[in-house]
Amino acid sequence: MIPAVIRKIHYAKKQKQPTVEIWGDGEARREFMYAGDIAQVIWQYISFFEKMPDLMNIGLGHDYTINEYYATIAHVIGYEGAFTHNLLKPVGMRQKLIDVNLQKENGLIPKYDLESGIKETYKYFLTLNE
Repeated sequence: MIPAVIRKIHYAKKQKQPTVEIWGDGEARREFMYAGDIAQVIWQYISFFEKMPDLMNIGLGHDYTINEYYATIAHVIGYEGAFTHNLLKPVGMRQKLIDVNLQKENGLIPKYDLESGIKETYKYFLTLNE
């Protein structure tokens, strides 16, 4: 979802579109983790592999609404338009959140918050699309 929204808002800003459509009511919640954090957690995990549990979720342990993702991405990109909700489109599951207690117990903590992860992802997007 994040790359698609970055692309959508980037081009809305570039084309001076006054609104961007969000499917559903935007209240569904999702947990996304910056790819660099995932790589770092895996790297740390490998360094003491023998002591780690056989199964462990990797994530942030908290989620944001779709509206919050859109607002954060718009802020990072500098898009000042409005958002509309298309209530005829699907919302999906209301929440997708994992339990990261084992991850935290083993000291595997992500470094990037939502905004800094979006900034890094957007910088990468620009290298591919400008």
